[in-house]
Amino acid sequence: MNSIQILKTILVLATSFVFIPFSNAGLITFEQTANNQQPVDNQTIALTDYFMAGGVKVRFGFDTDNDDILDMQAVFEKAGNNDKNTGFWGAWGKDTAAPGYENQLGDFFIRQSNAYDNFGVFTILYDAANPVMAASGEIWDIDHSQHQGTEQFLVQAFNGNTLLESIYSPMGDNMSLDAKPWTFAFNNQPNISKIEVTFVGTKQSGIGLAFNNFAPTQDLTQIQTVPEPETILLFLSGLIGIALIRKKQ
Repeated sequence: MNSIQILKTILVLATSFVFIPFSNAGLITFEQTANNQQPVDNQTIALTDYFMAGGVKVRFGFDTDNDDILDMQAVFEKAGNNDKNTGFWGAWGKDTAAPGYENQLGDFFIRQSNAYDNFGVFTILYDAANPVMAASGEIWDIDHSQHQGTEQFLVQAFNGNTLLESIYSPMGDNMSLDAKPWTFAFNNQPNISKIEVTFVGTKQSGIGLAFNNFAPTQDLTQIQTVPEPETILLFLSGLIGIALIRKKQ
């Protein structure tokens, strides 16, 4: 090994003792319960139930009186189920996706416990070892009623009580999103600990929330095995010494 090769080796070793950041994402489709069981229509999701997504524990609930305390549970809604408790009602029937969107909706999504009652704030909370730097989800069937008014949602990401970003859905003043999803996405945030969804449309009643396909992205740090500092210094000093001797020869 000549001196140039030795110096290259030293450079490689010196740059290898670093932290390597990367991300890890998971998807919650609500095709299974938090306990990985098959859900049934109108099944309640406990406020303490955690869904797993790529190492992130996520729970869902509603704050109906805006006091920052979850007081209403979410429930599973079966797509295409023809009962009075529905998440949305589109041109193709109750809880039925528009043609071409059936697979995206899947067999189940979630809604508030009391169908079409004002739900206050839909809240998503995390328990994660590493910062959640991005998140996305779907709200279905944002449209309007000629007699009741328009639909629109405000989605906000928080770090504790600090607002990080706000996203407004399209104004549901036509039928372009009838039985279709609208996807929100937060990216490159320092740490999302909570997401809140609030209805801000003009409708005063008949307000439903159909929510599906939630994906948080956790910011991980892979730590390579690092020798003791004294060992590193001794090893590098030896290589530098060899390089100097070679150079003199």
